[in-house]
Amino acid sequence: MTTQHSAAPPRTAVATMLEPRSIAIVGISAKPEASSRRLLDHLFQDNYAGDIHLVGRSGGEIVGRPVLAGVDELPDGVDLALLILPAGAVKDAVKACVRRGVRVAVVYAAGFAELGDAGRAEQAEIGRLAREGGLALAGPNCIGFINYVNPLNTIFIPQIPVRKLAEETTGALAVLAQSGGLMAMVREGLRARGVPISYCVSTGNEAGLTLADYLDHLAEDPATSGVVVYAEDIRDPRGLLGAVRKMRANGKVLVLMHTGRSERGKVAAASHTGALAADYGVMKTLLTHTGACVVESLEELVDVGEILARYPRPPAADTAVVTTSGAFCSIALDALGDLGADVPELSPHTVETLTARMPSYMKPGNPLDLGTVTATDPELYHDGLAAVLADDRIGSVVVAVPFVSAAANLRMLEEVTRAASGQPKPVAIGLLGDVKPLDEDLKSYAKEHGMVVSGSPERIIRAMAAVTRYGRTLARARGTVAESADVAEPSGLGPGARPEWAGKRFVAAQGIPVPDGELATTVEQAVEIAAKVGYPVAAKAQAADLQHKTEAGGLVLGIPDESALRAAWDRLTERVAEAGVRLFDGVLVEAMAPKGVELMVGAKRHPEWGPVVMVGLGGVWVEAIGDVRLIPPDLSEAEIVGELRALRSAKLLGDFRGSRAVDLDAVARVVSTVGRLMVAHPEIAELDINPLLARPDGATALDVLIACSPEDTRR
Repeated sequence: MTTQHSAAPPRTAVATMLEPRSIAIVGISAKPEASSRRLLDHLFQDNYAGDIHLVGRSGGEIVGRPVLAGVDELPDGVDLALLILPAGAVKDAVKACVRRGVRVAVVYAAGFAELGDAGRAEQAEIGRLAREGGLALAGPNCIGFINYVNPLNTIFIPQIPVRKLAEETTGALAVLAQSGGLMAMVREGLRARGVPISYCVSTGNEAGLTLADYLDHLAEDPATSGVVVYAEDIRDPRGLLGAVRKMRANGKVLVLMHTGRSERGKVAAASHTGALAADYGVMKTLLTHTGACVVESLEELVDVGEILARYPRPPAADTAVVTTSGAFCSIALDALGDLGADVPELSPHTVETLTARMPSYMKPGNPLDLGTVTATDPELYHDGLAAVLADDRIGSVVVAVPFVSAAANLRMLEEVTRAASGQPKPVAIGLLGDVKPLDEDLKSYAKEHGMVVSGSPERIIRAMAAVTRYGRTLARARGTVAESADVAEPSGLGPGARPEWAGKRFVAAQGIPVPDGELATTVEQAVEIAAKVGYPVAAKAQAADLQHKTEAGGLVLGIPDESALRAAWDRLTERVAEAGVRLFDGVLVEAMAPKGVELMVGAKRHPEWGPVVMVGLGGVWVEAIGDVRLIPPDLSEAEIVGELRALRSAKLLGDFRGSRAVDLDAVARVVSTVGRLMVAHPEIAELDINPLLARPDGATALDVLIACSPEDTRR
């Protein structure tokens, strides 16, 4: 009987790139100082064991190896081609790589999308040629990559030999960056702290392989516990969201920094890697919700990366601060307050434990001031920290101590390490004042024992707050509406903007309350409707191209009786005619709403990222103060209530100056319904309820705008 063996699954393009069985250097030069020769030197110094092929115009031999005259002389199926060529020669080289069945090519050259429309078109063309020819493309405008798992260095600038990652290593991070310089900076920042690195990849302009492709591969890489990313543009948003979900499902952490929060930042990014302007808020909202830790500075990128490398299970509970400076207690509370972080009280049991251990004149709390007793009783660092770490209310601890002496700080570190070792809650140390560089013995001890040490406690507090927010995101137990909700029947709204009455009819059918009223096409119908709903009433002119009724004079409020309604009808129809409205549907007659807090709920479908919802203070205040929260469309009602409480104007929603608190649960139901409608109806491009009147007994949509995209553009 013959045993049949199944064939091994084909390797992904990223796997082939990171661990190629054969490499061709295209553009090799005989000059020892040339970048192409540096690539060859790196292969030799890292003892690359695969086949090496050289392609260059000079022909002959280099270091005893033959130089082929062109890519077409390569053997079939080379795994990786390193195209160290000027931009003008890349297209022909890509075509030749396709002809020879090369699997992956790295394009180092700049001079493509970062130069503007002409360069972007040329980049798109080489991307198309590669894609259609089955060639995976890395770059252009990149510096290459380094594999530390199975040493391989394809970076064309001088590098020290790659030190192989030990097989038993845990907590290794991969570094992905669309900037080669930032990739090197983040790598060195992490390595200086003793964080192991599995791979570094400069992704460049991403004409072929994108961040999504790399993350999808690294999500299953056994040597990588997490990834640190620097991005200037997300070329495949939906693919990236899928890769982030995969990272999260596999228990791997992801820390990402994305430039472009400001308009000038977007311009600078475009000139560097050819990034297209994107909506930063939408990106951050959806990536955070999906399972990425999005940070906003390089310091946070490195600090948070280090903390998560040491403690890969970020906590959902809040931070405690342990210090020996009473003054820093106030500073820490201010810093945490500015970050929106709660400062939990220590549990009674923890207070009792600390009270028994500390001098009688010291009162335990959070922040915990150990005072100057530690100078003669350094074990108090251990005992105090151990008690705080054992408290279920505490998720992480920041230890902030002044610089005293190298010996005293090393003893502090030893005691803190003893308390922190073997338990999962993150612990980070900041030396107050940053008065001098960290002592080498201190840094060596921290690296050896995997401790996080910084010269700035406030910087560590910011990083720990980001880690905590990340932990809460990962801890949320939620279903994903986009994957689990039943898709509704087509809305029947038709393309383009719909008049208010049609929008209200649609949302009311989904359970969103609207005022009592109907559309009238004659004044007599208007009088009948008003009699049914009861005076006073509002009268609103209705037409698809009359979206701003107040400015056009198409709105009359507080109509007290029939004669006033008839007069209002005449005024409205006159104003509509003067405004040049083409298709006048009639007048919407509604009961006047009671007083309440005006909120707004808006949802838009981003062309790349998909739907996102916005909630905040409504009416004219949206543009005046912009107090809004961006949220994903599948957020739970409980989480939506939390977002409402995070508004700067949240006081207006509670008991305030004689007004009763509004029904936040009712508001959350409306917001949740809007999100579900955006997921279920891809034809809806925009859905705005402004204002949504929030009251103690519910919430009512006073105005509804829905715009649908043409059928051929829906996603």
